[in-house]
Amino acid sequence: MSTAASDQPVRRRGRLVWVALILSLTLNVFFIGGLVWTKIARERWEGPAARFLKLGGELDLSGAQQDYLRQFVRTIRAHARQLQESNAPLLERAWQEEAKAQPDQAEIDRLTNEAAQNRAAFQKELAAAMATFMATLTPEQRAKLAEIAQHPQDPVSRRLRWLIVP
Repeated sequence: MSTAASDQPVRRRGRLVWVALILSLTLNVFFIGGLVWTKIARERWEGPAARFLKLGGELDLSGAQQDYLRQFVRTIRAHARQLQESNAPLLERAWQEEAKAQPDQAEIDRLTNEAAQNRAAFQKELAAAMATFMATLTPEQRAKLAEIAQHPQDPVSRRLRWLIVP
């Protein structure tokens, strides 16, 4: 009887060790999986500037054309920053108005229309900058750029499609 009583704590400790090992292995697998996924996701996500610069590699740009592409990217960044700075307060005020017990729909409409006009002006400026860059390309490069823009599975073309394809 004493051997059976002393056998149970040993079995219990053995089970606890196995549970701890399985739990540790599971947590380690999830941790390593999370690290791998984060690395893959970070590599997959590229900002607009990186996508445009990658596009430059696909077009086999000359040194001068790469300079024009970098200028185009700087223009995009500057205009995007300007759009964000001008629209953020407008949209914040629109949400503040929406949160009121009796929101002024005319004020909300005015604010959202102003934000939409800013966005439309941004798109026109972006299209003009794209046209300036495209003017530096050879006919073959322009054709290749148009071909790339017509493939919606390509992340660059999703951003460029509205600029290039009529």
